[in-house]
Amino acid sequence: MNTTSDNWLVHDHHQYDAALDDCEMAADVGEWKKAKDLFKKFVADLKLHMQMEDEVLYPLFIEENGDPDGVIAHLSDEHDYLVHLVSDLAYIIKSNDFDHFLDCLEPLHKAMNQHNDHEEKVFLNMANQSILMRR
Repeated sequence: MNTTSDNWLVHDHHQYDAALDDCEMAADVGEWKKAKDLFKKFVADLKLHMQMEDEVLYPLFIEENGDPDGVIAHLSDEHDYLVHLVSDLAYIIKSNDFDHFLDCLEPLHKAMNQHNDHEEKVFLNMANQSILMRR
């Protein structure tokens, strides 16, 4: 059985967190082109990740387990909020204003971490329940 450290979902989440950190470090030292390039890659990777979850993973779990408490719907709503924060940051990063950038980056970082923790707990619990039901 996979441990948390080798779980693909957790691994992706850690990569996105690190990508935002790298973007912040580049902006902090005034390397705005690098920061923008890193941010652009982060956005593309995150969009693909969320698309896979919204179109494959979430529907699969709903089909297997249902969503009586609306947990999956809530996770999808969290994706919408993250898209909003990413869009704000995409606009702000163009200004090359580190303080403003940081003010917008912090809520994104916090929302991503909360969403990732929530998602990882939900899917770990659902996976465990699904495995137990098949025994």
